Amino acid sequence: MIRWLFLLFLAGCTLGPDHCPPEVCMPERFKEEPELAEKIDYTDWWKQFNDPLLDTLIDEALCCNLDLRIALRRIEEVRGLFRIDSSRLFPQISGNMVAIRSRRSANLTSDIIESTGAPTEIFATDFTGALIDNFFQVGFDAIWELDFFGRNRKRAEAAFHDFEATQEEALFIQVSLLSDVARNYIEICTLQRQILIQKEQIVRSRELLELAESRYAAGLTSYVDVQRATAALETRTSELPLLQEARGQTIHALAVLLGCPPESFLKRFDTCNCVPIAMGRIPSGLPSELLCRRPDIRRADRELAAATARIGEAKADFFPQFSLTGSFGSQSNLLDKLFVWPSRFWSIGPSMVWELFTGGRLVAQVKVANERQKQAILNYEKVIYEAFQEVEDRLLGFFKEEERLESLEEKVAANSELRDLLMDQYCAGLISLDDVLRAENDLFLSQQEMVFSTRTLMVQLVGLYKALGGGWDCCDLQ
Repeated sequence: MIRWLFLLFLAGCTLGPDHCPPEVCMPERFKEEPELAEKIDYTDWWKQFNDPLLDTLIDEALCCNLDLRIALRRIEEVRGLFRIDSSRLFPQISGNMVAIRSRRSANLTSDIIESTGAPTEIFATDFTGALIDNFFQVGFDAIWELDFFGRNRKRAEAAFHDFEATQEEALFIQVSLLSDVARNYIEICTLQRQILIQKEQIVRSRELLELAESRYAAGLTSYVDVQRATAALETRTSELPLLQEARGQTIHALAVLLGCPPESFLKRFDTCNCVPIAMGRIPSGLPSELLCRRPDIRRADRELAAATARIGEAKADFFPQFSLTGSFGSQSNLLDKLFVWPSRFWSIGPSMVWELFTGGRLVAQVKVANERQKQAILNYEKVIYEAFQEVEDRLLGFFKEEERLESLEEKVAANSELRDLLMDQYCAGLISLDDVLRAENDLFLSQQEMVFSTRTLMVQLVGLYKALGGGWDCCDLQ
């Protein structure tokens, strides 16, 4: 019989569809990608900025970020769940041991009924024998569910795909973390640069006020110029705390990303006065490569595989579940005879459970599994199209911001030259202070615009690396 059960197990089948990712229409290349884009290693993309402090911050984030550490713990949790589900494929063996000492009552009686030709008589007879009894048992119990229809195999397969999806989720958190650290660092450097420009403008406004006061004292201008210069100075001075506040808040946010308290974090950025630049470092890649590079797409594929496997698990419930059970051990009333051969006992045999009527539950389980697979398919397609959109948006934003930055550089140069010309004319008494203040304000605003445009350009580049799935390699999956 065991031989036939084994052959039946070998001939067993698994139910349900196999995983096959749906076909997605993909363009041959990205619309906004330049013809001569560079082949750049996505793994350490932040090193393109050649900024040692940024490299240090990235390393600290990968080591200490709390979200990433939670994700890694989650991987171990799901790994354990996979092992739990896969253990059902193997025999389950347990040991047992029993030692009982009992005493029965001496006042128990048994009624013995004798049926004869005469009327029935009932006799009360006392129990005889020992009142105290011992019972000892040691042994093993085993059960093995013979997975003829693949229910446990499909369950283990789904659990493994869940484990893979959790790994991809951790990689997605890592990719997002690297992008967030770089973006916050660029934001801090931008604010530092804006604060420096603001302070320079305050110095310029103070010099203009002193010049206006000296000309007023000499009777060369009216007191209106003094008041205008004072208002311009106070305007620039009042804007400085707002920039300092924004810088402090951004540093605090970066400290949280690095998993450390923000109190002692400010001093690390005292010398960050320039926005890190990686000009012209546009990575190249094919749209099809996103399927392999982006962790969110890979995660959606694994979630679809898990949903597909659960269809087979649900369909297998329509069929009987066969198990092979057995036990072996030793029993005795005397402890010294517990481990002798005549005290042995054993049992072995198959069992079957078949749910014949469940009120529609099994049909509903299959329908639920099918609908969840359809949702996973739609989510997979949605994630791919959103990835295409993100890459195209980042490419478009980068190139348009690059054009804008070139115009702003020319604007700053023109405003600087205009400011110098008007200053010379004001000192010669040819124009009013109002013209100089207007030129100073135009120069200041154009300088701030250029700094912010540089920041936007680099943020777009960082976002492009994130959209392309940069920041990890195959070793991160181990």
